[in-house]
Amino acid sequence: MKFVCRLNEKGGTWTAEHAGPDIGPIRVSAPSRGEALRKLDAEIHYWLELCPCSGQAYRDIEIELVETG
Repeated sequence: MKFVCRLNEKGGTWTAEHAGPDIGPIRVSAPSRGEALRKLDAEIHYWLELCPCSGQAYRDIEIELVETG
């Protein structure tokens, strides 16, 4: 499953976010790009597991990044 996410850096803080009909809006911040991506991945997995209505196992999600700023 693919999730289009925005990633930007401002003032030394990286912010990653996703908003879509599949899961609610997610926004995480971290001091590094890698940490922001790890946190975003964890949040997406959390919300998918919270609503298992599709019956799919979401082990392999794909994050498509749109870098801004």
